[in-house]
Amino acid sequence: MSNAAIYDATKQRITDLVTGKDGGTPVNACPGWSVKDVVAHLGGGLRDFVDRRFDGVESGEWGERQVRDRKDNTIDDAFVEWDSNRQLAEPLFDTPMGSVLITEVVMHEHDLRAALDQPGERENVAVRSALTKPLQELDKRMRENAVPALRVELEHGERVIGSGDPQGTLHASSFELLRAIGGRRSADQIKAMNWDGDPDTWISSLALFGKHRQSDFTE
Repeated sequence: MSNAAIYDATKQRITDLVTGKDGGTPVNACPGWSVKDVVAHLGGGLRDFVDRRFDGVESGEWGERQVRDRKDNTIDDAFVEWDSNRQLAEPLFDTPMGSVLITEVVMHEHDLRAALDQPGERENVAVRSALTKPLQELDKRMRENAVPALRVELEHGERVIGSGDPQGTLHASSFELLRAIGGRRSADQIKAMNWDGDPDTWISSLALFGKHRQSDFTE
């Protein structure tokens, strides 16, 4: 499937999931945000991708601004904006940004599913595709910081991230790895995963956004 097709299928699942639900439901995976806020972020964030506006990404202000600017909008407004911005974003899906957009939308699909207690498919092409960019980024950071290489064994195969011979192995599903490196698991939860080797060697490197959750999160 193309990036655009994966994105659109995920967007439709989110629409079906959220329609008729309480937009004020808290989303514990995204502290301080509601279901409506997550949809507003997806729509507003997509416009920021189109406009190449990425100030505040590292601090978290990027997403907070999108939610804050739309606090008086309804969830219907959020979906209308998302639909509109999806059309503007069409050219992005065949660029390196396409894989970033997949990670973003799939991650938030499962944030919403956890909030609404509606688990979804965790072994589909969307979840596997959502790992592409994060693993590339982790590989780059580990090489730059001389972190020992790590073998990652997933349900559909294995790969080595970092430079040189792997000094340990992490056995995980694509879903759990995505959630772990995407800030949806605490450091203790990540250390408790199936490791060959000392997880402390890699724990800080596995925080895609700079830090892990402070408290455990299960879904």
